[in-house]
Amino acid sequence: MNCFSSIPASNSCATFIAPEKPPFQRLRSSHKSPGLTPRARTAVMQFASSKTNWIPKLIASDVDGTLLNSSQQLSPCVRDSIRKASEAGVPLVVATGKARGPWTEAVLPQLGEPTPGVYLQGCLIYDEQGKLLYSRDLEADICRDVVAFARREGLTLTAYCGERILCEEVNAQTDRLLFYKEPTPEGVGPLESILGEVPVQKMIFMAEQERIDEIRPLAEKLLAGRASLTTALTGMLEVLPLGASKGEGVRMLLERLQVDPEDVLGMGDGENDIEMLKLVGLGVAMGNGKQIVKEVADAVAPSNDDDGVAWAIEQYVLEPLERLSVPS
Repeated sequence: MNCFSSIPASNSCATFIAPEKPPFQRLRSSHKSPGLTPRARTAVMQFASSKTNWIPKLIASDVDGTLLNSSQQLSPCVRDSIRKASEAGVPLVVATGKARGPWTEAVLPQLGEPTPGVYLQGCLIYDEQGKLLYSRDLEADICRDVVAFARREGLTLTAYCGERILCEEVNAQTDRLLFYKEPTPEGVGPLESILGEVPVQKMIFMAEQERIDEIRPLAEKLLAGRASLTTALTGMLEVLPLGASKGEGVRMLLERLQVDPEDVLGMGDGENDIEMLKLVGLGVAMGNGKQIVKEVADAVAPSNDDDGVAWAIEQYVLEPLERLSVPS
């Protein structure tokens, strides 16, 4: 039976692809808690949940600003904590707004056994072998309106098309994506020429943050009831299919894996993580996260530069498992 058969596509632009094998399964084994930096150990944790004996079955983590530090590196401390959790039967899946680009080659192999992942704010879902399971595209007429709006407002616009990023021309704004090890943006001339020919999952307006703040109300008015907007990084405003979100992508992946959202530890720092943190059993905001994210989270961890992910995994996965393993 198709693991996605019970999940209806939200519109004709959504495509589900049947997996060829059942979801991965893991067994718990022995582990040791990772060492944390002094600042991470002494950070103040705000915890509004009463999950005293709660242990997650899965971890869902954002990437930029959460899993990776400000230098786009996976710290040894975070890496080791993820591996120990995975060995103990609690694997981590990435849930990101990024494409499945060059960054995955450096990061994913460090996380232990391959796992599925949610990409492009939930518009693409891949299995543990990198095979596409689900995709959802922006409708062509919405893309045309977005292109016209960007041109009228003098904004740089990028179109995310699977593992490619297309733009009218490469410039200083599109070059910012290289820092995040996204696919290299390709200048293709007027974007209207690719609409209807190349599936587009999301588009991003790029400018200085002050300019993004100015045009967001205009974009919201233009796209009301037709598309969703979110932000992940400074100076970028993302256009998604209506109702698409990282949280929705995680929900669909969890259904395939037969994991209850209540059994998931989620971690993130940006506006685009809010739906995911609300969905899961325990949502943890990074100390570097936006205030609106901290307000919806159950707990606040140290920053991504202070190994916040490692702190959360030790706090909510490894230490509870250690307590269970000690005879009463």
